[in-house]
Amino acid sequence: QRVALISNDVLYNYNELYQLALKAANWLTSKQLKKGDHIALLDFNNAAYVHLVNGCLIAGIIPVSINWRLTQNEMEYIVKDADCKLFVFGAAFQNNATAVMHTTAVPALEMLEVFGVIQSLQPIAPSALPTLSLHNQALLIYTSGTTGNPKGVLLSNENVFEMYYALRSETPLFGPASVNLVAGPWYAVVGIGYFVFGVFTGCTNVLVKIFDPLEVLRLIATYRVTNAFFAPIMMKIICAMEEVHEYDLSSLQNIQYGGSPIEENQLRICYNTFKCHFTQGYGLTETSGIATALRFDDHVRILSSEDNKLKNLLRSAGKPYNGVEIKIVDEANTTLPANVIGEVSIKGNVVAMGYKNQAVINDKIFGHDGWFYTGDMGYVDENGYLFLVDRKNDMIISKGQNIYPAEIEQIIIQHPAIK
Repeated sequence: QRVALISNDVLYNYNELYQLALKAANWLTSKQLKKGDHIALLDFNNAAYVHLVNGCLIAGIIPVSINWRLTQNEMEYIVKDADCKLFVFGAAFQNNATAVMHTTAVPALEMLEVFGVIQSLQPIAPSALPTLSLHNQALLIYTSGTTGNPKGVLLSNENVFEMYYALRSETPLFGPASVNLVAGPWYAVVGIGYFVFGVFTGCTNVLVKIFDPLEVLRLIATYRVTNAFFAPIMMKIICAMEEVHEYDLSSLQNIQYGGSPIEENQLRICYNTFKCHFTQGYGLTETSGIATALRFDDHVRILSSEDNKLKNLLRSAGKPYNGVEIKIVDEANTTLPANVIGEVSIKGNVVAMGYKNQAVINDKIFGHDGWFYTGDMGYVDENGYLFLVDRKNDMIISKGQNIYPAEIEQIIIQHPAIK
């Protein structure tokens, strides 16, 4: 009877979550979908979306969540590349969905209409569900690179479990009594992954439809949120709002942030605003969203010190999670010593099964004894902390000197005229 999901101020307990997953699985199988098939999903975060994905996960059907910021052509590419058998869309995306349906010939159905049907069905008998193994695919998440079409990352059940175990080990006080704010979009691993993490833990998960700072503040205060995942820019926007002090944020225990480092003064503002612990995470979709963490106690130690060398650790992405290995390599795949910049490589059960329909790239990026070559450039210091400098493809070479745009940005952002 514990509350599992809160969406649009409607509460679902764990029993209801499970029964709706069984009903969704019944609906999916009635559409002649079977284990290993793919369906495309296009919508903002909402309860109907959650229940449909849960039905997919227990039936071994692969949900393909489409980024609603993509162009119509990119959406068509994903639906075709993933070989989706069905396309379920939110009403806000009617035009795009209709166009994609016409060009791909994939049947398209509206999300709330589908959910209405699902609610009227009987739950499928658990014995009628297929047997799933750790090595079966669970998710297909498309990630946009700097060049070419989006690439579909094949994530297994094992990848998802490893993410859960790693996050649980480095998230202070996180457990069944936690209230977890899921503010990331479900087309990204920080959205769907963070929700699945909460469900595995047995906590209450508060779903944000789309990032809105005032709505985030309302939800934290109303439902006594204890944990959240934000990008640094999200925290900066919230902290800059005059209304922030009108909301009771005292329930917060730990905020995880990632996507970019955070400048020291801004982090201090975040501490003064949210008054909780912070954990920074680094990872890619290809590593189930995780790889390293700058722990909450690292943050406390760094911010309470006057040692400039220690303060520099705020620029780091922390140390690898348990079960994750990291090495820095050069172009010849030679492991580099401490403090020398090279490509970040990651190994562990968090590393994805590969990209869909990308055999040549898979052999190059995933094909070396379990090591995944990230395309991120960085170095590891003598204490094992990872520092990222930029993407490999973004590097500028001028007169033989390697220049990383991210390093230039870190200087520019310190200028008082830059917001």
